[in-house]
Amino acid sequence: MHNNLVVILLAAGALYAQDVQTPPAPTGSISGVVQFEGTGKPVEGGFVVIDPGNKNTKTDAQGKYAQHDLAPGTYRIRVDSMNAASVSKAVSLLAGQDLTVDFHLPAPGSITGRIVDENKEPVPDIRVSLVAREYQFGELHYVYTGVTTSNDKGEYRLAPVAPGRGYLVVAEKRAPLHAISDAPADPRLRKRVPVPTYYDGADSPEGGQVLVLRSGEQREGVDIRMLRSPSYCLEGVLEGANGPRQMYFAIGERQPAFGMSGAGGTAGMPPGGRTGTDGKIRICDLHPGDYELTAFALDGNESVSVFGSTSVSITDGDVGKVALIPAPHLTVPGEVVWDGKAPDKPVQAKLGLWLMPVARPFFKHEPDGLFPKTAIPGQFSLPNLLMDSYNLRLLGVPDDLYVKDITYSGQSILHKPLNVGSAIGKATLRIVVATDGGVVAGKVTDKDGNPIPDASVTVMPANAESEAILAAALVSEPADQNGAWSTKRLAPGKYYIVASTAPFDMTPESIGRLWQMHTKAQEVELGPGATVQMTLVPMPED
Repeated sequence: MHNNLVVILLAAGALYAQDVQTPPAPTGSISGVVQFEGTGKPVEGGFVVIDPGNKNTKTDAQGKYAQHDLAPGTYRIRVDSMNAASVSKAVSLLAGQDLTVDFHLPAPGSITGRIVDENKEPVPDIRVSLVAREYQFGELHYVYTGVTTSNDKGEYRLAPVAPGRGYLVVAEKRAPLHAISDAPADPRLRKRVPVPTYYDGADSPEGGQVLVLRSGEQREGVDIRMLRSPSYCLEGVLEGANGPRQMYFAIGERQPAFGMSGAGGTAGMPPGGRTGTDGKIRICDLHPGDYELTAFALDGNESVSVFGSTSVSITDGDVGKVALIPAPHLTVPGEVVWDGKAPDKPVQAKLGLWLMPVARPFFKHEPDGLFPKTAIPGQFSLPNLLMDSYNLRLLGVPDDLYVKDITYSGQSILHKPLNVGSAIGKATLRIVVATDGGVVAGKVTDKDGNPIPDASVTVMPANAESEAILAAALVSEPADQNGAWSTKRLAPGKYYIVASTAPFDMTPESIGRLWQMHTKAQEVELGPGATVQMTLVPMPED
């Protein structure tokens, strides 16, 4: 009888514990207005993304947005607009709080001018592009971010142009290509061809003049006098597994490239055409430079069945005997592994993988970049990939873990693209995660200790050996409305940390300023599993 009474009391206690279980904290909301700075004009149709959770909405005609049913916590809000630069903020939301967060985006500007030839006559139908300069994958890249065409008077207008960052403007003659050109065999008998010409008068992006617009500025008089050079030809054959075959081809300079950047991007392919069944090409009207020749074939469903590319350099003469054998789809096996001992408690979260071609859009029927999530640890497979370069991003890394390394065929690609097919044999993609990371957190204040909201905190590894490596490895975190900030898990080691009232981007100018500032930054040695608290005062940016 006594034992039965104990069982009854225990059961009653369990039921009572369930009854008095703490209810979930009331949810809150984040809302506000997005306007262009200076004018107060509302930003209509702006994308507002709130993480974690990837909750997204759009601004209405008055620039208003709202997101409800948010659990208390820290969120990052990013506003993207087709007509302005992206702006991010971090906020801390209390239980049941209705938080107002307004945004003021720099007003977009425009660039106008004329395209003329060597005789200063207007040149119509010229492709005029806006080119962003920024570090990607540990190198300086030039990326198309906007395009227009000159009219019959040679006039052009590029808009919108985001203010506050440097751009190049380039004029190029784009024309359809024939697989077999009828250009004379003797280069001396060929007409001189237009060369991509950068403002102001350079024939390469390295020599172009950088333009930086103020908020809402309408820059006029950006005229370009196009250069010309001798015309050269490239000859070769495109082959399949069983020899020469009919294929599509495209050829363009290696820089600038299509793709994405912090300033946006444009999707497209360089000029190209289609070969005959013999796979032969004789592409002419090429100027000296470094090119990327791409070839692919389609199956009955208009899907790319084989794909490949090769680099070609033209200096002062024709190039012959170029052979290109595109490859069929490849499957990349992969695994997520622990660095060292696995944690005692299994990880319930799964890791998402996202792949996007670095310098081209997705082809029809190509996987759209998102792959099924994988367990931690666990094995996965990336099927139907083309032999190309991809930007690899990991989604949903748990807060108590960090990615220590990513290798492909044993070589680290942590800050590099995934070059599918670049390794011999069945190369494996390995994602190494670790639990020994530390956290740096604190507040941004002025000299009197007053918190500075919406500041930007940049964490730089002390072992970065160059500006390009620094750009690939740095971590940037916004401070919230109370000046508070925190990093995610970082690998143990030495870091330099600076605060700024304006965010940094990946442009050479911005990274150059960081490189100069890091010697005066606060230094921290982050041990395994450590949490370091620190107060930052924004450093002067000049």
